[in-house]
Amino acid sequence: MKKISKLLGIVLMGSLIFSTTGCGGTQPVESTGNASTTKTINITLASGPAGGTWYPLGGALGKIIQDKIPGSVVSVQQGGGEANIKGVDQKMYDIGITFAHTAYEAMEGKESFTQPMKNITALASLYPNALQWVVRGDSDIKQIEDLKGKAISPGPKGLSGETLTRIVLQAHGLKFEDMSKVERVSYSDSASLLQDRQIDMFDPITTWPAPSIQEIAQTGSGVNLLPLRPEKMEELKKINSGYGYVTIKAGTYKGQNEDAPCLGSNAMLIIRKDMPEDLVYQITKAIYESLSDLKSVHNSLEYMTKDTITKDLGLPLHPGAEKFYKESGVLK
Repeated sequence: MKKISKLLGIVLMGSLIFSTTGCGGTQPVESTGNASTTKTINITLASGPAGGTWYPLGGALGKIIQDKIPGSVVSVQQGGGEANIKGVDQKMYDIGITFAHTAYEAMEGKESFTQPMKNITALASLYPNALQWVVRGDSDIKQIEDLKGKAISPGPKGLSGETLTRIVLQAHGLKFEDMSKVERVSYSDSASLLQDRQIDMFDPITTWPAPSIQEIAQTGSGVNLLPLRPEKMEELKKINSGYGYVTIKAGTYKGQNEDAPCLGSNAMLIIRKDMPEDLVYQITKAIYESLSDLKSVHNSLEYMTKDTITKDLGLPLHPGAEKFYKESGVLK
């Protein structure tokens, strides 16, 4: 965690400045790799809420882009899966971290997207995530159905976690109105509420082991993860082909004595469709050449390799990204 904090601090305390205009009007970098621009390239990158993996990952990506692309100045903003997609589509952001299943919903205009998002394309696949239904180790809640009448936190409104929670609850015959209380706060705040017994469950969609869950697990009887049964997973896959099945092994967290099957989805990078092809080529190249540096942010980034970087995206690749991947041999 010290390494993550230090890395993020370097990025955010450096020359990052906020730009609501994104890359419009700047000179793109030549795809040959030559430093040909004399103008500043302002890039905004939407990450995730504090307490999750996306927050330090966004900082690391911002630093890589700044270091590799001459003239680039990256502003890293906190965000969330659905909000990042809408922000990229509306040119509030240039790059965003989201989930493959959410990107598919956005492209199709489903779930919380009232119309198709037409200005989003894929940049890179990152790593698998799991929707982890966390309860205290001494809780009498053993299955998702047991949450009826309980207090929960599905994450901030507008983030992918809240939508996923609603969908999974529906598959179990429940809805938010069946709960005694629904808090929509950040992962770190949710963890504090669970630890203080103000809520009974929170379910971040993130990597594992998740720092916010580990913090709770170190106290008292630890934590437990509610399992997603196979038949429920089959129901959910009929809704969205971007869903996956992830098993978090027993012992990942203190108090977790059994394997926990969870709903999974790949994290991915999206980028504005109208971004210049040469600039997107350079951004893709910078990230691809820095995969080893990204692995120091979180161990889940070990899943990000040249063999997975274009897999299970849910969206077509930006032409600039596709060009780089073909030239580098990742795509045939």
